[in-house]
Amino acid sequence: MPQITYRGPRYALRRPDTPNEFIRGNMVEVSQEWLNKYRKYITIRNNFTVVGDEGVTVDFGNDGIPDSGWTKKAILGWLKAKDVAVGGYATKGKLLDLVSTTLYPPAPEPEVIPEPEVVEEVAIEVVEELEKGDE
Repeated sequence: MPQITYRGPRYALRRPDTPNEFIRGNMVEVSQEWLNKYRKYITIRNNFTVVGDEGVTVDFGNDGIPDSGWTKKAILGWLKAKDVAVGGYATKGKLLDLVSTTLYPPAPEPEVIPEPEVVEEVAIEVVEELEKGDE
């Protein structure tokens, strides 16, 4: 759960959701939904410290497939659910590449079949030699 602390110039600031107030220096635990709803209120004043914020996840395609609107944490969760191992540090772009290769794996390389050896020419020469020998 995210925790916000009011650090403004006044002792108290009215909360946007209740008639209560934020008291300077007191930490308040809020839900991620609350923080997403009142993010503009919190960031405009720039008088709050926020800890534990997961960020806003927006699914642009509304299809449940990670895209640039998703947070890194949400993309990692999606990849973990698909049993995709992510090793070491990965940027959001690299994670989205992993999503793409998970959804659309590369086609297997076609098997190269060697051409059969030409044996006909040798057989024709042998037949010609046999015919010459009968004459």
